[in-house]
Amino acid sequence: MIRKLLAAPTLALLAGGALAAPPDACGILKPEEVNQVASGKVEQTQRQKTGNPSQCGFLDSRRAAILVVTLREVQYAVKDELQQERDSLQKIYKMKAKELDGVGDGGFWMPANHQLTFRKGKVIASLTFATPGNQNELDTAILARLVDSRLKK
Repeated sequence: MIRKLLAAPTLALLAGGALAAPPDACGILKPEEVNQVASGKVEQTQRQKTGNPSQCGFLDSRRAAILVVTLREVQYAVKDELQQERDSLQKIYKMKAKELDGVGDGGFWMPANHQLTFRKGKVIASLTFATPGNQNELDTAILARLVDSRLKK
């Protein structure tokens, strides 16, 4: 009986650790930071997905997306997950992704859909500008480095 009583809190702690909340995509960047890079002006953020993955749109006054940030926490083999995502995008767009070493623990830039994806610890992050003036690797990488610095390892 005593063993059962002692085991229950231990199991609850283990389960709680495994179900930790993934990073919040809307809280990782501030609109002012996006405005320093973006050609449009971010007026608000809008959660597009909650949980895992977490997705946030940085919107202008007409509620059109300027930037979309997605954060997904992976339980195991983050490097393999990132590789699978890159391979899938290359098949879909029939275009080669450019490997990146300067952001996170490795990532890639996909020119076809203007998406920069990288991994940091157990998190895979992707950033996509919707504004044509910012749909380039340089602008996206500036904000990706900010996201990278705020994600824990």
